[in-house]
Amino acid sequence: MNIIVLIDKFKSTISSIELGKITKSTLEKKGHNVDYFPISDGGNGFLQTIMFNKNVKKKYTYVNDALNNKIRALYLMDNQNVYIEVAKIIGINKQNKYDIFNASTYGIGQVILDAIKKGGTNFFIGLGGSITNDGGKGMLEALGYHFLKDKIIDNCKVDLSKIHFNIISDVTNPLLGKNGATYTFSKQKGAKNTDFKKLEKRMENYHHLIKNYLKKDYSNYQGSGAAGGLGYAFISVLNASYIKGIDYTLSYLKIDEIIKNYDLIITGEGKVDNQSLNGKIVFEILNRYNKKTIIVCAINKIENQNYEVYSIVNNIANLSQSLNEPKKYFKKLINSIKI
Repeated sequence: MNIIVLIDKFKSTISSIELGKITKSTLEKKGHNVDYFPISDGGNGFLQTIMFNKNVKKKYTYVNDALNNKIRALYLMDNQNVYIEVAKIIGINKQNKYDIFNASTYGIGQVILDAIKKGGTNFFIGLGGSITNDGGKGMLEALGYHFLKDKIIDNCKVDLSKIHFNIISDVTNPLLGKNGATYTFSKQKGAKNTDFKKLEKRMENYHHLIKNYLKKDYSNYQGSGAAGGLGYAFISVLNASYIKGIDYTLSYLKIDEIIKNYDLIITGEGKVDNQSLNGKIVFEILNRYNKKTIIVCAINKIENQNYEVYSIVNNIANLSQSLNEPKKYFKKLINSIKI
């Protein structure tokens, strides 16, 4: 059987490319022909997806991470195209520390400046995996925007008029409100419930400055709440285009063109639940292609069992075992698939 593997990362345990390799090696021993493609929603693993399919060049520059530590940041270039993974720059650092009030997107601006100096004009920004909630203010400061109490001064260090930005994300949340950046995502970045009002007030003040500066309200635009509001800075000040993560990934990898060569799709992610039905990678793939599809995951919380789902927890291993030895038990999971 010809099988295509399109499995998203198992967050914090196994990358998309590792999941593909394990699935391929395991099923090929059973006589199947297997190809895998690493996929990403724009978060962790975005650069892996880009490197898998194109002759891109690795570029490095020293920048500040979210907590102002100097790091050697990787980004990719393909002629004038630039690919940046936010999680690699302002995601959780090696010390696993969070500081929601001081975490900054400044390093993203530093990478952008470096890429422009090297000839980059068309940027693809993989949003997701940040530990920030500054609305992209830090990034804009790195580019040369000065935020005063009642106004913004544009002293941009480069000419952005010929630069185009594309943000890649599956997050559609607005900037503000109960579904916005602060109330939806900041808790997983270390914020306490008692921090929400203060963080939201700070975001509102920042938004009013941007709104007055541009004479337009971008706070409800799709994706403005992504990456702690970094999406908002890109969409408003930098006039970025929003591209849904799965649409970009499948187009970039040309999956629509090659899918006809396969009899079976194996897809999945670390945890599948009813939220996964709303635009997540797994169910976009499930609904997009008229092919037999198997879902693999660590944890299955889908209430509607009309799908063929194989899960590790409570079937192959318990949660602790799955987290401690993820590759071992994922291989066992793949071996259990009945094809």
